[in-house]
Amino acid sequence: MFSAFCIAAPNSGEGKTTLSMGLMRLLSQSRKVQPFKCGPDYIDTSYHSIACRRASYNLDSWLMGEKEVKKTFFTHTADCDTAIVEGVMGLFDGKKQEYEKGRLPAIFGSTAHIAQILDLPILLVIDCRGMAQSVSAVVRGFQAQCSDYGLKLAGVLANNVGSEKHFAMLKESLEAWNLPPLLGFIPKNLGISFKERQLGLPHLFEQTEELDKKLDELAEILKKHIDIERLLALTARKNSSAEFLHAATPKPKTKRLALAYDRAFCFYYRQNLETLEKLGYDLILFSPLKDSKLPKADAVYLGGGYPEIYAKELSENASMRTAIKTFAANGGNIFAECGGFMYLCSSLKTVETAPQTGLRTAEQAKAQTYPLCGVLDAEAVMGTRLRSLGYREGRFLQPPFFWESENNMFRGHEFHWSDIILHKDYAPFLEIDGKALGVTSDNVYASYIHFYFAQLI
Repeated sequence: MFSAFCIAAPNSGEGKTTLSMGLMRLLSQSRKVQPFKCGPDYIDTSYHSIACRRASYNLDSWLMGEKEVKKTFFTHTADCDTAIVEGVMGLFDGKKQEYEKGRLPAIFGSTAHIAQILDLPILLVIDCRGMAQSVSAVVRGFQAQCSDYGLKLAGVLANNVGSEKHFAMLKESLEAWNLPPLLGFIPKNLGISFKERQLGLPHLFEQTEELDKKLDELAEILKKHIDIERLLALTARKNSSAEFLHAATPKPKTKRLALAYDRAFCFYYRQNLETLEKLGYDLILFSPLKDSKLPKADAVYLGGGYPEIYAKELSENASMRTAIKTFAANGGNIFAECGGFMYLCSSLKTVETAPQTGLRTAEQAKAQTYPLCGVLDAEAVMGTRLRSLGYREGRFLQPPFFWESENNMFRGHEFHWSDIILHKDYAPFLEIDGKALGVTSDNVYASYIHFYFAQLI
């Protein structure tokens, strides 16, 4: 029996990620589970991959478009028993849209939109701390709105439940109103916590062994408190993957691309990496933190990550900094996103962090200036507040070396706490809302944008 569902919530912080990781680990003990994450998040997917021991993929209707969402989902569920899609923010939160009187408000880019596109039943996670009979009012509202959009609310899962008696009160309230069933709960004072930093959870590089242990403990807790058989029965469906398995023939791998991949540089969309491979690039992993030289390659891809946290180590690895600068000076192709952009600068200045109100504080290395690659005559300066966040859409003024499409329009996402001060005039290579952005110097392309480019094939 194939089962597929979307784990959603009224808002962020209700317990979606904890529940998703626990269910992924629990169900993967006896089934083949394919994980997905709604939205542009590249951190939760790393946890999914550990939980399921299977690569997780992003599903984002704004970044990808509906056709690419379907292709990604159905291609990767062809050989599995269960598909679990972790939502983002609140169920109906998505790209800002204009409201039109007499029409349903748009849900474009939301978790609800992904569920709608893929015809997925929804499991609603509700933080029930300090709540009892009122749970029915919350669920009634979500059930009605789901119905308006043709979505099925299959069941409810309660978080922060204080006791079996508390659970019974919640369950009875839903039954009294003939609402979707309460399938189980996560106990209050769970005793399992996950460290957070400015982007939420840290990347999996931070705690792989510890994470495995925590996931096993979490799976055992969920096994005791969730009716798994009923959950699977309520979310059973036909697997429609067969019609999406006719993929384009990949090109022979004739080019080598050095991919920065370590604790400092780990933010990549898996679809992008698979696209580069299909375009003929052989991806060779290297670590700017630990390796003394670049692997032999035709191009270098420096993704986003945490260069501000590992600034000291990156700076002390002078041989790698020199290797990258020499590679660029000799005409090598370099594509850098966000943290990679910072690494290419002459230096990175960190500052003393301060407590934030309502925001996570950006974790940084000791406050000082750290020499970096010097490929760009510029200084990256960390701040103590968020500088930019959101989706970005624009066009390439000068497409990067791997861009083979005649269409120069792109979509991406931006999230950073730093500013980059240029000490030299560089040509921009992209434009957003009429504003020229990014830096290009010979064969180097760098910007703050995390691009999604799987549509190239």
